[in-house]
Amino acid sequence: MGKKMVVEKSGFGKIGTQPVYLYKITNKNKTSISILSYAATWQNFEVVEDGVKHSLVEHFDNLEDYIKTPYQVGKTIGRVAGRIKDAKFEINGVKYQLKPNDGRNLLHCGNQGLQYQNFDAAIDSDNSVVLSHTIEGEDGFPGTMKVNIRYSLNDDDEVSITYKAQTDHDTLFNPTCHVYFDIGSENIRQQQLKINAKKFVDVDEDKIPTGKFLSTSNAYDFRNFKKIGQGLKQLKPLDKFEFDNAFVVGNKAATIKSNERAIDLYTDRRGLVIFTANPKDVQKSDQHDYSSLAMELQSLPDAINHDDFGNTVLNAGQSVSYTNKYKYRKL
Repeated sequence: MGKKMVVEKSGFGKIGTQPVYLYKITNKNKTSISILSYAATWQNFEVVEDGVKHSLVEHFDNLEDYIKTPYQVGKTIGRVAGRIKDAKFEINGVKYQLKPNDGRNLLHCGNQGLQYQNFDAAIDSDNSVVLSHTIEGEDGFPGTMKVNIRYSLNDDDEVSITYKAQTDHDTLFNPTCHVYFDIGSENIRQQQLKINAKKFVDVDEDKIPTGKFLSTSNAYDFRNFKKIGQGLKQLKPLDKFEFDNAFVVGNKAATIKSNERAIDLYTDRRGLVIFTANPKDVQKSDQHDYSSLAMELQSLPDAINHDDFGNTVLNAGQSVSYTNKYKYRKL
């Protein structure tokens, strides 16, 4: 019999005078996840196979790199993940104009979102950590919103992230974890991806949804397992060199696998954004030399401006809860 679940807390530096903490949850299989209070970040996902540790996500071992990288590695993005066209929207007849931070548009809800906040954190049980933060009108969003994020790990090697929020004013809520997977010893291009999607979101040159859905064909067809590198190769005739796309998914959204192991992704929303990147080496990223694949489970981007993209409005006095799950399997 393995030992029971354990949660450990340690220091991970400071932001100004505020201490940042790391919480590590380990199950009976010695599988572990680590979470930072800064940005409610999923810092590591580690498994032990035949006595050898393997990290399955791109991560940094110091706070400074998390703060300075533009790639939002492992961070909670919120209130709203993705882009909002022209940084404006309307809720219940009231128009809001926010300050753009991506050309004319708003990306990841601006420069003061959850991804820049240090959360209060507490060990909630022998397998969960809960992080909480109150945001008050940052970046022009209406309302004071209380956010709770629970990270759990069970003995079946499944990670759950549950996002809860309540607000005193009609506002938007569509958070995600900006986690980058690299789960094998082989290059990310050799790892295989399956996305349970028949459609993906059409976007313009600024990566803003047009409102149309396209059928998943050629480069965008991951309905059966396909090497990520094969998909990138299929993009070349389109004069494209990266994936940064939103797919319309079901409850079992996707699977990424290497020669040795796999991770299944589940969501109660209907969007999955994939993004090829190299967060530790911007020059390599610019040369399309990728090290990992971001897989962001969320409602579809710019949903507030498209009737059939999913509801991201959170009304005053109401609360909402979303859960994303990631299950590790040894092959």
